[in-house]
Amino acid sequence: MKHADDYEAASMALRAMARAYDGLADDITDAQRDLTGALDYARTHELKVDDSGRVQLAKTVAVPAGSTGHLEPVLHAQGIIDDALAKASRADVDAARALRTVEGLTDIADPKLVKEALDGDSPLSIALRLAGGTDGLHPVNVSPAQLAAVDRAARETGMSRKLLLAIIWQEQQWYQNHNPSLRGPLSSFGRFFDWTLQQTVKPDKSLGITHMKLETARAVIANNRGAFMLSDGTNLADLNDSQLTKYIEENPDEDVRLSAYHLKELQGQPYGAETDKQLFTLYAADTPDVREKNEQYGDESGARGADIKVRGENWDRLEPHLDDAMAWEALSDEERAKAIRQLESDTPAGHHVSIEPVYAAGGPTTGTGSGDPEPGTPSPSPGPAPTPPGNN
Repeated sequence: MKHADDYEAASMALRAMARAYDGLADDITDAQRDLTGALDYARTHELKVDDSGRVQLAKTVAVPAGSTGHLEPVLHAQGIIDDALAKASRADVDAARALRTVEGLTDIADPKLVKEALDGDSPLSIALRLAGGTDGLHPVNVSPAQLAAVDRAARETGMSRKLLLAIIWQEQQWYQNHNPSLRGPLSSFGRFFDWTLQQTVKPDKSLGITHMKLETARAVIANNRGAFMLSDGTNLADLNDSQLTKYIEENPDEDVRLSAYHLKELQGQPYGAETDKQLFTLYAADTPDVREKNEQYGDESGARGADIKVRGENWDRLEPHLDDAMAWEALSDEERAKAIRQLESDTPAGHHVSIEPVYAAGGPTTGTGSGDPEPGTPSPSPGPAPTPPGNN
């Protein structure tokens, strides 16, 4: 009977893998068909489409002042191309998510659990994706207090919580990865070291857990004076450079708020700032070139260059792990506990069970297998026979 269950579970996992690849192929085929149609349309309407997918008039057209009718074919073709590229991108993300779940199914022999896990929104499915690890990514290594600060800053500014977590992950400094609580000698030395650099040899040093330049922080505070006040009523704008630098280093919650307000200001100029990923790149360098490339290439990383390409690829690697961690966190305590018990029930007795959210997203995250022992594993030795009464 056990072999039958094993085969059925394996068969279900293989069918799920095939469906993921078939779905990806169908979606890509659809996107390719739409893209081909748009290119044919562009040719017949004398439009030019560059390698990035941007549509332009192939030649200058004389039109009456204020007339926009000649741009209608451009907008039509551009809309089809943008939709096709977005469809292909979504298909890739969905397929990768499904395949991460299927990867976790290879260790599950109970067909009922496999069926439940194939529901992509089930707690077990989320747990299986988290059990696959984080692909070598370091964690968002901050304390629960800073995670709470992210939540508050997101609500206060309307910025994406995922984006703020990604900024913290990207900008982490060495002393945080030694001490996630941001306390203790290494953390204190790290903050003192940053403050010293700011005051002496490197006055443009990035500060705090989100690596904000002092000049940028001052601009954010000036634009939002009422939002940044000390408990005694002093406005942060009134602190001198040394005082403000020290304040940012010693108050990571406020550093998170400053970054959230800064991102909101970046988003206020929508050109090249339409998505979380584009804001993620602009946080590193808000230049006309980066905005132009964001507008030109959208969320595509491959066509970029230098540090922006690396940063974009980091987002691509990190985003699915943030999505999974946030999905796990959104579950109730009972749902998370049940998912861990399900993993335990299909893991050989005594073996360790763990999942790895990229940030501390709610427990439990570990357990001990309670399933059948692995073949060939000896049963526990029986204890000594009890001593008969009266023979002591």
